[in-house]
Amino acid sequence: MTTEEITGRLAVMRHGGALILDERRQALLALDADRLRDSGAMQGDKVLARRLKRQPLQPPGGLRPPRAADSGSSPRPAGSGPSRRTREASRAPRGVIIRVLERANPTVVGAYRRSGREEWVEPDDRRLPPVAVRQGSLGALSGEKVVVAIAKYPSFGHPQPFGSVVERLGPAGAPDVETLAIIRRLNLRDAFPTEVLAEADLLPPEVTPEERRGRLDLTGETVFTIDDADARDLDDAISLADSGRDDGRDSQRVGVWRLGVHIADVAHYVVPNSALDREARERGTSVYLSDRVLPMFPTRLSNGIASLHPGVDRLTVSVFMNIDSGGRVVDYDIRRSVIRSAARLTYDAVASLPPADPGPSVALDVAAVLREMVILAARLRWRRMDRGSLDFDLAEEKVVVDGEGHPLEIVRRQRNVATQLIEEFMIVANETVADHLLWTGAPFIARVHEEPFPDDLAALREMLAPLGYRVPTTRAPRPAELQAILEASRGRPEAEEVHRALLRALPQARYSAARSPHFALASANYLHFTSPIRRYPDLLVHRQVVAELEGAKADRAGDAGRLQTLAEACSRAERTADRAEVRSLDLMKARLAEAHLGDIEKGEVVDVFEFGAFVRLPNGVEGLVPTSAAPRGGFEPGQTLRVQIVRVDIAKRHVDLVPV
Repeated sequence: MTTEEITGRLAVMRHGGALILDERRQALLALDADRLRDSGAMQGDKVLARRLKRQPLQPPGGLRPPRAADSGSSPRPAGSGPSRRTREASRAPRGVIIRVLERANPTVVGAYRRSGREEWVEPDDRRLPPVAVRQGSLGALSGEKVVVAIAKYPSFGHPQPFGSVVERLGPAGAPDVETLAIIRRLNLRDAFPTEVLAEADLLPPEVTPEERRGRLDLTGETVFTIDDADARDLDDAISLADSGRDDGRDSQRVGVWRLGVHIADVAHYVVPNSALDREARERGTSVYLSDRVLPMFPTRLSNGIASLHPGVDRLTVSVFMNIDSGGRVVDYDIRRSVIRSAARLTYDAVASLPPADPGPSVALDVAAVLREMVILAARLRWRRMDRGSLDFDLAEEKVVVDGEGHPLEIVRRQRNVATQLIEEFMIVANETVADHLLWTGAPFIARVHEEPFPDDLAALREMLAPLGYRVPTTRAPRPAELQAILEASRGRPEAEEVHRALLRALPQARYSAARSPHFALASANYLHFTSPIRRYPDLLVHRQVVAELEGAKADRAGDAGRLQTLAEACSRAERTADRAEVRSLDLMKARLAEAHLGDIEKGEVVDVFEFGAFVRLPNGVEGLVPTSAAPRGGFEPGQTLRVQIVRVDIAKRHVDLVPV
């Protein structure tokens, strides 16, 4: 590859043209619509491209910023100007694709159409071209949702791909069909191969005496888990004791804390290059849809022998950290261990505990430890905020379904003392393991997060300025400066809008074999260690930690190259899982809206755009009130509107509202 050539992923723009992005999702080159059509490349393909030697003075056709009324443009706040991708397209150097290196769409999901002798599939993803059906349709009916396998991709002079229908999903708009379409569209794996299940069946149902040998026995210690009430893959437990050391700074304490974070030893059960490992590597992560989970491992492992259920012995990797009264880790120890969880607590139960009497649901010894943990978590959080870490106050949305999977309501769960406690303990454990591996010199997959990019900061300044918040203009802001904006907005009507806007302005965190700071956490060295049941990078970190504990010496240069390839694959898997979870939630909201079609409710304006405002109803449904129906004076975030649900399109996830 010459210096003029670059490799990246193709991102087709809805209003024409495309960008070629690097692994950080930043634009390297822009293509006009004609060059895109002639290239034979499709959305998401990995391509080899080169920069044009003669750059046009004006943006070529298909790359001009869309008009405000262009429904194909990305939603953006009113007055914020062109979207980020549109700004990148207007500024990026022009290029041409030399060849496609890797196809991203072996199959396409969409609506089957037939007219006379012509058969084709209209993709759900409008960035993909229609696919001609020439090799069989399995008897699909026109309008039915199907999966088509591409037999021939586009090429110069032949822009339309063709293939054959390989699966009929069912009528478009049907709830189960739409969920399955999400899974197929994103090429998610919803079933385990026979050899993977067979290997999982060979795992022992309980910890054996041989497996306990050489491990630190913590079965008599007060160790417990805190998770969601419906969680089954319990991969982290915690403990706390007094280290017996006096830090000489806090007259209120005799010594410093000894925090234990105990993580399921999945690496003990999943051998490298085994069937279980290969499948987990392909999946990269568990995917949590609104009505189902697509786990990274079979339930025999994820919900069974690796899950830290109460009252049974489980193998773990324990990180013990001595923490002083200022929240600083002064010493640590990492050991392979065996625990027996004393309790399986939930976030809501812990958050509702009174400060003194824990009640019958929590043992006295566990309650006493919990009260001390709350103090420690506050010290850790104070130290993290002091260094400038960003702390977004955004509710998590969770779907409540009935016994048949129908949505009943969308619950917005606010952060509480229990979720913050676990968050702080997991962050400090991840940082401690990252520092440990850095000190040993072992290669590892880091969790990195770059500072905001200039275009995103420009959009953020434009959006926040009318609200009275200032973002530095002469340089990239420090994390502490953005944290000050978050803190200033707390308790104000526009708080959620400010927090959402700032989050959108940040690049997505990713995995990398090259160490780099984590901007949002204001952490110099960070990784993921605490969830090996559901994240493949965590499993790889566990293997490196165990190898160092056992004195193994690997080919570190070779490992670094292999880890970078895995890191990029895991980053892509994470982004895919995020898209699946968002689309699943949007589907559930549309289904819930359909069940309440015609209802009149009071809702809250949560986002304002040029084309209208999104209003959230008490049951969690969000719908669009168009600008043409805006009340006198326009929309304002936090404003209360009385609206009626007038139209729902399940397939498109559209909910239309009108003021009444």
